[in-house]
Formats: sequence, C-alpha cells, structure tokens
Amino acid sequence: MTIFRNGIILTLMATIYDQIDRALKRIRDIQELIKKGIGRPEEKQEAFNLAKEVAAQFTNDIFKRKAEKLGKVAVFSKETRDGFVAADETSQLEGWIALLEEYKDGRKIKSEISSDKVHIKSVVDGEDQHIFISEKGSREHAHLIFDQGTGELRIDPMDTSPGQFVKSAEAKLQLKTGETVQVTKSGLKFVDETPQADVRVYTASKDGYFVLEIYNSGDEDLENFQVMISWSQPQPESAQERILDKFNDVSDYLVRSLPRSLNILKKGERVYAINIPTISIGKKLKVIASCKGMKTGTMVERVFELETPSQYAI
Repeated sequence: MTIFRNGIILTLMATIYDQIDRALKRIRDIQELIKKGIGRPEEKQEAFNLAKEVAAQFTNDIFKRKAEKLGKVAVFSKETRDGFVAADETSQLEGWIALLEEYKDGRKIKSEISSDKVHIKSVVDGEDQHIFISEKGSREHAHLIFDQGTGELRIDPMDTSPGQFVKSAEAKLQLKTGETVQVTKSGLKFVDETPQADVRVYTASKDGYFVLEIYNSGDEDLENFQVMISWSQPQPESAQERILDKFNDVSDYLVRSLPRSLNILKKGERVYAINIPTISIGKKLKVIASCKGMKTGTMVERVFELETPSQYAI
C-alpha cells in the first residue's frame, strides 16, 4: 500500500526510518514556509497529519506515549489577512520534529566521517545499511541503501542523485568459509582481510625533550613491546646500545610525569620514550622496534634509521 501526499510518497514496505526521513523533509519545508509568512493553513495541517501517520507505527511504548501526549496538545491557528499562516506559529511543529528525530536516532549502529568537502553518515537498520552523503553545511544529501542480506544496492529517488558525489561503489561478500570476495564493476577477486600488525617510530620534540614517538600504524592492538636503540660515540666509548622499556602517554607532561611499562599499544595510539641520545657520530640513530599483534599473534620487527639533533665533531 502506498500513500501519496503532496508529492511525498510513504511506502509501507519501506522501513519506518525511511518514512520518517521523508516526512521530516516535508515537515521542515512547510515549517520554513510558515516562518517566511507564506505557509498555507492546509499545509500546516498536512505537516501535523504526516507526523501523526508515521508516529502511529511506533512499537516502543515510551515513544507511543510521547506521540499520544503530543497528539492531545491543542493547536491554535491564526491567519493573516491574506489567508496565510502567521509566522510566529512555526514553533508549533517543533515537538513533533524532535520526537521523530529522537526515534530515528535510536537506530542501532551509527558512524560518521567528514572531510573538508563532504560529510558521510552510515546507519544500520536491520539488514539495511543507509549511507547519507552531503556537502559540508548542506541539508541536501544522497541516500544509498545497501541490503546486506541480498547484496542489493539501492538509491532513494526522493533525495539528491548519488552521481553528484559517488564515482563508483564496491561491495564485499563475507563467505561462511571465512573468505572475502570484493565485487567491482570490472570483476570479482578474493581479498585478504586479516588484520595487519605494524608499528612506526619517529623522532620528535615534546615538552622541550628530544623523544622517540612510537605509533601503532596497523589495524590491531599490539603487545610484547621491545624498543632497542643503538648509536656511536667517539673512542673509547664507541658503539652504544640501550633497550627502552618505559614510555609516556600523549597526555603526559614530560617535565613532571614518570614513564611506565608498555603492556598494550592500541590501534592508532602512540607513546613517547625520552631516554635517548641527542648527539652521535654522523647524527645516526638506529631503532629496532619489535612487538606482536594481539589478534593474529603476528610478530613484527621494524628497523628505523633516524637522526640525533647534534653530531660529534671528529
């Protein structure tokens, strides 16, 4: 069954969240007309009817009661002499808008990402993953719907065409064998999605100290850390070597904080080591960082050729 209302289509086979999105778009459009003093009484009534029709499908008891309470609020209208709704009545729709937004935001899984130009939001509703793409600061968006049950990718024709933002789309099939297949326009291929353990070491300056910055650049947490540094000094000291086993967190103020043992370095996190030389022959500093991925058990050893700030005059 499909309901047509002034260009808004509410398809009962669609999820309630799709219906809320479409109703909210129309209600906000009407609210904007009222705000400008050019909204008609029948449009205002249409907005209330849309909100009530969607809310009638609520199954959560709390939301049903909230909708029932809003439905009992007396709404008074006054028209201007030219037959339009008075501009100060725009706030009468706020309660319904807030309720529909609250219900919509109750979906289980949400994530967002932004760049300088676009904002992308992902919402998982059952087996459907809804992806909303918009220009930064714009209320218009493209709406892609990925059915994780069938692998079908759909678009919402009521919103902006995704061609404005999306050049191509890929899908991945997670097989019960544990394998992953990437589906692209050009064909199919198996892909390795095993987490990759990795670590990077840099020299840096923090709180006036010359430090080593150790960064988990892989996609799993790391454990069993050992960092060894080696450098050369003039005779008779010659070759030097030191094992670092104490580190500071990013939030530490190094002048006052004491370093601690490193048990786990989580994905994307970094720590600092301060007990390192600032001068060496040829400004050469060698660092060997070894660790193990917590999920895969993969052993990682990386060698870095870095520089000290100063060198001995020989």
